[in-house]
Amino acid sequence: MRNDEILTVKEVADLLKTTRQQVRKMIANEELPAVKVGREWRVLKAGIMEFFEQNI
Repeated sequence: MRNDEILTVKEVADLLKTTRQQVRKMIANEELPAVKVGREWRVLKAGIMEFFEQNI
């Protein structure tokens, strides 16, 4: 998986081994950078890597 890939909430949840609801909470709390495309959220894989760097 490349760092410039765009992931769905479900893909992020699978990657983080959590629920889609928890990913949406992380987005709402601005813990995870994301953009809204239409009605759905999208997350750059680079944003997930940044999240890990800041929280580990």
